Amino acid sequence: KRMRGTLTQRAPTEHARRTRTRTPGFSRRRCLNERRGGGGGGRRRRVHATTNLDGDFGNDGKFAPKGSPEDILRVSRQTSFEGLKAARRVALEEKTHAPEIIDKAFEDIVDNSVRFFKTKAEENETDADAQFALGNVYQTLEMPEKAIEQYEKTLKCSNKTHLDASNNIAMLLQEKGDIDKAEAYYLNALTHHPESVDVMFNWASLKVQCRQDLDGARILINRIVTIEPKLKKHPLVKELAGEEIDDEPDEPFVPPI
Repeated sequence: KRMRGTLTQRAPTEHARRTRTRTPGFSRRRCLNERRGGGGGGRRRRVHATTNLDGDFGNDGKFAPKGSPEDILRVSRQTSFEGLKAARRVALEEKTHAPEIIDKAFEDIVDNSVRFFKTKAEENETDADAQFALGNVYQTLEMPEKAIEQYEKTLKCSNKTHLDASNNIAMLLQEKGDIDKAEAYYLNALTHHPESVDVMFNWASLKVQCRQDLDGARILINRIVTIEPKLKKHPLVKELAGEEIDDEPDEPFVPPI
């Protein structure tokens, strides 16, 4: 499970809205395609922000103001949260400023980003993408309850059809040990997006790790390789399903609830 994203203070473009640009918040999900290399091919419909840890530049290409949080940590406003943490660590190691100044710069950047996305969500209460972006911020900052709340708002705005919101809630509930509810959200995701390989993989992982339900996992894995036969030899697929993979099932796919 990945927890990366950006703390970009910028309204999404029309293209970004169409492709559900990732804002702070990791992965929204584990992705088989991403683990094959190449950034996930076409399945990872994300616009990745750049990380610039030389970071004296702001969004307009000009140098950050002297003494600003970005200047202190030598980051760009496009820097990912992981990059921001790395910049704080480097600044502390190199003793570029007093530790309290470095920590305050880090906190100011995070606080400003949270404020930005929270304002967007409040101004666009019926916009699923705005609610989802704030949920990703909370998820990145390891605030699962607030993240779930925002993802629930995302589902409400999208008539429960938002794939990533359902998937992320399921993953967070799984981490909390609420397995029954997690499976309900995986089922909801597949109900509206029946060919989501990523969701099937996450659900199959749950079946193995939390239910010891190998039969249920194989049903999902068989469906994955039916949709994408080239994944049949993928090590993660083989790990979950063993050698019993059937990419030409005789019966229609039925989610293993």
